[in-house]
Amino acid sequence: ATKKSGINIKEVFADKAYFRKPLLDELEELKITPYIPVSPLIYRIDESKYTYNKDADEWQCSYGNATEKKKYFKTSNKNGTFEGYKYYFEINQCKTCPLHDECAGKAARKILKLGKNTAEFYDISQYQKTEEFIEKYKERASIEGKIGEVKRFNGLYRARGYGRLSVSKQSKLTAIAANIKRIAALVP
Repeated sequence: ATKKSGINIKEVFADKAYFRKPLLDELEELKITPYIPVSPLIYRIDESKYTYNKDADEWQCSYGNATEKKKYFKTSNKNGTFEGYKYYFEINQCKTCPLHDECAGKAARKILKLGKNTAEFYDISQYQKTEEFIEKYKERASIEGKIGEVKRFNGLYRARGYGRLSVSKQSKLTAIAANIKRIAALVP
């Protein structure tokens, strides 16, 4: 997109609805920095209970027990196919853990069932806790109101025609109209 239009995009700001692996991969390929918060629907790990060690490829619980092995799995149901990994905590540590009953239940040990991208999302989640990300993401708030206005009051909520060309024209005309309204408000 950046090569075709001649525009050099360096950063993208979006809400957590856009936190999707294909989109993140495409932005990385285009060397665009994404400022998109982690979606709890996609990344379902409770970081108050578990931490990830990337070098050892193991998860550790809040009590200090670590996983000893992982296995790939794939399941299908009416909602689609789910791929991921099962991380198995060390059985002797789990059995002697005072949190065993509330953590593992009736099982001998805790098994974390995670999506195949969870480890990568953990790294992204850790970056998003940094001061750099938090300060940069605040820039999104300054344009959110204008986008909402354009969408609600200037007709960009729904496309008037079909196809990319029609939507592109509508978007550009709407942006021109919104800017003219801003200029008119500034002129005495």
